[in-house]
Amino acid sequence: MDVMIGSYCGQVNPAVVGNRAMPWLADIAQHIQGDKGTVLAAGRNRNILVPMPLDDGNTLDVVVKAFGRSGAFQAWRARRVGSKARRTWRASMHLAAAGAGTPMPVAFMERTTAGMPPEQYVITVFQDHVTSFAHALDDLYRREPDCETLMSLLNTVAVGIRKMHECGFMHNDLGNQNILLRRTGAMSWGDVQVIDLNRGRIRADGLTDRDRGRDLSRIALPSDFMRIFIEMYYGGTQVPPPEVLRWESHYRRRFAWHTRTRRWRHPLREARRHPAPGDPPTYPAPKDLWIWDERSGQPIITMQSRERSTHYPVSRNVRILISSLKALPRTWRDYRRFQQRAFKEPIQMAGRIGVAVEFQPTGMEQQLALLERLGALPVLVRFYHHRGQETSESTAALVETLRRRGHPVSIAIIQDRQAVLDSVSWDVFVTRILDRIGTRVDLVEAGHAINRVKWGVWDFAEYSRLMAPFAAWQKKHPETCIGGPAMIDFEYAYIPAALDSLPDGLRFNALTHHLYVDRRGAPETAQGAFAALEKFALARALAERTGGRFIVSEFNWPLRGTGVYSPVGAPYESPGERHNDPSVGEQEAAAYLLRYILIAICSGLVERVFWWRLAALGYGLVDDNDHCRERPAFKVLEVLLSRLEKSTFTGRTESTCASGGKAIWYRFESASGTNWWMGYTGGDPARAPRPGNEGRAYDAFGLPMEIESEIPLGMLPVYVVSEEKGEQT
Repeated sequence: MDVMIGSYCGQVNPAVVGNRAMPWLADIAQHIQGDKGTVLAAGRNRNILVPMPLDDGNTLDVVVKAFGRSGAFQAWRARRVGSKARRTWRASMHLAAAGAGTPMPVAFMERTTAGMPPEQYVITVFQDHVTSFAHALDDLYRREPDCETLMSLLNTVAVGIRKMHECGFMHNDLGNQNILLRRTGAMSWGDVQVIDLNRGRIRADGLTDRDRGRDLSRIALPSDFMRIFIEMYYGGTQVPPPEVLRWESHYRRRFAWHTRTRRWRHPLREARRHPAPGDPPTYPAPKDLWIWDERSGQPIITMQSRERSTHYPVSRNVRILISSLKALPRTWRDYRRFQQRAFKEPIQMAGRIGVAVEFQPTGMEQQLALLERLGALPVLVRFYHHRGQETSESTAALVETLRRRGHPVSIAIIQDRQAVLDSVSWDVFVTRILDRIGTRVDLVEAGHAINRVKWGVWDFAEYSRLMAPFAAWQKKHPETCIGGPAMIDFEYAYIPAALDSLPDGLRFNALTHHLYVDRRGAPETAQGAFAALEKFALARALAERTGGRFIVSEFNWPLRGTGVYSPVGAPYESPGERHNDPSVGEQEAAAYLLRYILIAICSGLVERVFWWRLAALGYGLVDDNDHCRERPAFKVLEVLLSRLEKSTFTGRTESTCASGGKAIWYRFESASGTNWWMGYTGGDPARAPRPGNEGRAYDAFGLPMEIESEIPLGMLPVYVVSEEKGEQT
């Protein structure tokens, strides 16, 4: 019920306002004039921080929101539905009673004086140590681009907004600046509170899908972050209702049009507008958002494909088209030639199989001990621009340790978006690394996955600029082997365009590529006309422009059940059925690792392969979240490397099993002249004739097998070691 507060009409919260506060409220206009308060937000509606007296002699910091002059329409509307102050008061009392987050209401007051603009005030308890969702995001985007921190922030806000909606309140102006929260830890927030409530609606019967979609449409996030936010809003277990998504998209488009046309609808107001205290921040441009996910070892996608495509420059596609057409005739001829030569020549197997190792502040000794069990195999080490100079120095020290232990070391130098925006920083970063270890490594891979914009490169002009310090280094040190363009997946059309975009003075000495076949399951499974063998042959044909050397610098299979630590589960496990999920079990990953290596190396098409990586929960040979538990892939690789040492591949055969399946055999000759084979089936388990005459058989883990004239084969290769020397068929 309204009461008179001096010459004002309004209401007070008796839990906060006492006898000493009433006369103070009656003189509210004087308390917020001049320099008597701290202006938190300026503009048409001002927020001023002032102390309010309490009955115990202390004061309480409160925020007075003074609403600006209303136009004729707003005055008419106020007579029908209440003034902005009155509507704000009703909403804040409703939220406070329901336990939903909003600053504690103190009072609202309004008065109309003849010949004077109407006065409206809402007073709430000042919230110390809070920030807006808008400022929290801006700070994270610019200074703390960490995925786990971002996911925690989004989830905290989504849960708070859901709580507000569940108490029957629709905000109607739910911009990021109107959501407050407190940071409670390095990666945690809490105490979500909504403000600026005068446009809100109380729905006694609850919110409809349309209401929810309309409110959510005002949250300003890149499209893929918004997808995750809505899934979090529904608790992460319920697929968001299609109607909510439809209305959210509808109102988002409508508000975007409203925003774009504001300067035409209100030209004078927009012309007079200047930045003021309390204004929401201006976020980085959508192309410049770059968030790192330590759990899955990659940056996260910020925009969905439709939004992302609006930012691609036309020149990018033009360059791809022209370069691909130029390269096509020769590449296709070479591809057919390499296809025919596959598996036809002896291959020395030593030094062909490598593994990537990631520097970690803790646990490196355990990783080095695991490497020692694999022998002096090649190792790939990455340097990340976003991790800074201190980590770069530690990574360089790791490289030197690996070299002392007998490992041939390759390095990859990896960009982020800031490397593109700040070329001086990137040049210094690259040059420092190369000056320290550039002449002592087998290979320097320049850049990373530039065909994926989440890695920070949007066009080939940006890529060319990133390659400038490598060109300068190669001019001074032509003996250094520099590889690239380090594309990812079977998207070879980008390769000629990248090679055509290299700066003057830079020529790659090897074609490096991150060739995953995981979305097709086994390496032998075809993507159209291209299984792993055909993909290797086509890449080898493209490598003719880089001296004929082709290196797979990254491959693996993401592991089922590893959630956000998997590249396909990150950054958030969405509810509902997953389609085209490439995740596999640990046994399958072990089998596919061996078969990928056999096809790549024994075909003669790939010089070297690197498994990414030794230790990782979502895809590593060992699980670094479980005391470096050795997975089957580690164990079978250990056995393979011990067998391959000083061996030579001498041939490949296929035969039909009695059950109709296909048995695939790879034949090797050891340094002593003993023949041995690796065999598996391309399909269901089957029994196949034993290769050679006499010998012993072992499974992929090196355990003896009982065999007679036939040997059981499955997806995991087995070993058959002959007791005779010389050629066998």
